[in-house]
Amino acid sequence: MFIVEAPPGAGLDLEAMLAPLGHAIQRVSAGDAVPRGGSAGSPACVLIDARSDWTTGFETAFHLRATPELERTPLLLVGKTPCEEAALLRGYALGRVDFLMEPLHPEVVRAKIRTFLELRRKEDSGHEAQARAGHAEAQARESERMLHTLLGNIPGMVYRCHREPPWPLVYASEGCRALCGYGPEDFTRGDIRWGDLVPPEDSARITKEVQDALAARVPFTLTYRIHTRSGEERWMWERGVGLYGPEGKAEMLEGFITDVTAFRHAQEERERLLARQQSERDRLESILQQLPVAVHIAEAPSGRTLYANEEAERVLGHAMLETTCINDFARYRAVHPDGRRYKGEEYPIARVLLTGNPWSERDVLYSRPDGALRIFHLKAGPIRDRQGQLQAVVAGFVDITELKRSKEDQTFLARVSNTLASSLEAEATLSQVVRQCIPHLGDGCFLDLVDPEGGLHRLAVAHTDPARELLVRELSRRYPLQLEAPHGPAAAVRTGETWCEPFVDDAVLSRIALDAPHLELLRALGITSMLSVPLRARDQVLGVLTFIHGRPDRHHDAQDRRVAEDLARRASLALDNARLYDEAQAAVRVRDEFLSVASHELRTPLTPLQLTLATLARELWRDGIASQDARARHHLDMARAQVRKLTALVGALLDVGRLNHGRLALELAETDLGEVLREVANWFALEAAKAGSNLKLEYSEDTHGRWDPLRLEQVVTNLLSNAIRYGAGRDIHARAEDLGDQVRLTVRDEGIGISPKDQERIFGRFERAVSGRHYGGLGLGLYITRNLVEAMGGRIQVESQPKEGSTFIVTLPRAGPRTESEAAETTSRPVKVHGAVGAHTDGAGSGPG
Repeated sequence: MFIVEAPPGAGLDLEAMLAPLGHAIQRVSAGDAVPRGGSAGSPACVLIDARSDWTTGFETAFHLRATPELERTPLLLVGKTPCEEAALLRGYALGRVDFLMEPLHPEVVRAKIRTFLELRRKEDSGHEAQARAGHAEAQARESERMLHTLLGNIPGMVYRCHREPPWPLVYASEGCRALCGYGPEDFTRGDIRWGDLVPPEDSARITKEVQDALAARVPFTLTYRIHTRSGEERWMWERGVGLYGPEGKAEMLEGFITDVTAFRHAQEERERLLARQQSERDRLESILQQLPVAVHIAEAPSGRTLYANEEAERVLGHAMLETTCINDFARYRAVHPDGRRYKGEEYPIARVLLTGNPWSERDVLYSRPDGALRIFHLKAGPIRDRQGQLQAVVAGFVDITELKRSKEDQTFLARVSNTLASSLEAEATLSQVVRQCIPHLGDGCFLDLVDPEGGLHRLAVAHTDPARELLVRELSRRYPLQLEAPHGPAAAVRTGETWCEPFVDDAVLSRIALDAPHLELLRALGITSMLSVPLRARDQVLGVLTFIHGRPDRHHDAQDRRVAEDLARRASLALDNARLYDEAQAAVRVRDEFLSVASHELRTPLTPLQLTLATLARELWRDGIASQDARARHHLDMARAQVRKLTALVGALLDVGRLNHGRLALELAETDLGEVLREVANWFALEAAKAGSNLKLEYSEDTHGRWDPLRLEQVVTNLLSNAIRYGAGRDIHARAEDLGDQVRLTVRDEGIGISPKDQERIFGRFERAVSGRHYGGLGLGLYITRNLVEAMGGRIQVESQPKEGSTFIVTLPRAGPRTESEAAETTSRPVKVHGAVGAHTDGAGSGPG
């Protein structure tokens, strides 16, 4: 507050009057500069001392009013005498001017000043309010500009609508045009409502979701479809709130809507891919679960188990272990062949984790918690991502214990079979088999055979420990087997069934022992398991094989039992075959002796019979009966032919006997094959004519050689006889050829021929390729012929086709056997019996026998 004094004159004591108002007062003289508000701003009012002269006071007032800072500041002029009306009007024209006349009353002065102060306060408040309003308006305009810019650029629509379907919009931002093809004016005019764009199947759902959110007074989030102006279907995402009235009821909805079609399609594609991935994963897991292979997948680089199928836990015999690092693999139970446990880094999966390289197929021993030692065939490899980084390791393994054991069993049985087949000396062979059985079927093995009297005798004993083998022999000597015993070998022989005690302890030994020393011997033997299998053949028990284990970790199981029984069958067959062979050999010896004796006995009356027939023939010719009586001559010829045939049969039987016993002797001499052929052909001329065949002979000039004449004659006789018998009444061709150091005899007929499968068989003993009822003979002719030809150093072969005849070719060296001693050796040992059987005669033809 300013007080302007007009000098000179006594000042007004206004400070004392105005002190109760609590405002600062500043005095200035009329000649000073225009008073300033200073830091406090313009003064609330100015008191002008006009007591000396109203004119001067008014001049001061005009001067102050012209100052911008005091343009609206209230002015109070104080005078002594009344002012003229014209002056007052001039003063009032300045505005905000008032007058006081002396004498001044303090209350009046303070009332005037208080009025000015209140007016100033109200003006200041009005100015501040106006300034704030202007600022707020500016801010509102800026906010509106920013909001308009923001709403025009966000990818979506801001809206306000009614709370009930179909949700007519009272406001929509410009973004609605990009969302649905309709502009804000389409919605605000009511041409289209937002709910009209929503399919009915979505409308009911989102109506419920909105109502539920409004009831709970929480924002709502919706996802639904709309059909745009062009008919395209799009997915919308909406977030909104309710606008509640005074009574707490939602009256309007406000929110934001954006197009999430691309996101929805991506989400659907993601869900489809996830579903496909899950399906593939489920299928892969199903496949892995169905695989007969154990599968273990571990994370890289930690080794943590990511997956293991049920087969893995079944094969391991326990659940998969928790692993967080490679060292944790040591908790598994793989062992080295010497029994040492694997270290963590030695496991195949750990090897791949550490090196990144595949682990090739190998066999690993695994000690299961149940005590079983199994063999796993295992392979492991890395799983890498597209950048080649190691992500995991997969290991697959199978339990090949039984397979490996089966292969070992098959190898063992094959080896035993070879031993059994190597000789017909049964007892010696079985002793070798007993030795071969250890340690495959037990640490010890012994064989007991049934005597003809029904008792048992121990044939062979074997043990991996020589000391215990001696102990078994001592047990056998001191405590022979008793068939009435209810256990062990005796029980197997008596019942004909396998007897097994897989777990033998002291209680079992006490039941088996006959007395205290017997028990001590059994304890010293250290039996932990015992298995006895009978040797059965043709419903007879021939013996028993017994196997024992002497280690606590070895016990006979079902597989051991099967292998032992298979071994017993093979051994029984070998033993039975050996006995049958012995019986057959004895029968053959009896037969050969009978044939030899019978041949000699039959030959004894043939000689006088031949002489008698010769005498009879001379007498008939001498008396003229034979020349006159054709019937008598025919009967005589028939008798002589039958005697010759019988003589040939007996000779063949004698030759067979000699061949079997190695007593067929050769008497070598210079012999002409062509001459022998002519002579024998003359003998068969009549017989060939009767058969309707014509014998055609061819000779070389020199067909001499060193052979046995009688045996060569027998060879030719057998071949011509066969040709006549099987020649079917057609021509027979016989040729003796000179081949230099060799001579060849060829006999060819045009008869029934021989099939290829029978061409080797026809040279066997007592064999033929056709029925003996139609062609006769003993089936010995070609058998004897081959052996005679080979004895003289030659060879015989046949060429034939069915119904095209047969050709027999004999090739002989002119020198005969290489040496005289060789000929003697050949005829002093049994001649080899050729395996094939077929056409043969007793001096008969070239056909199939």
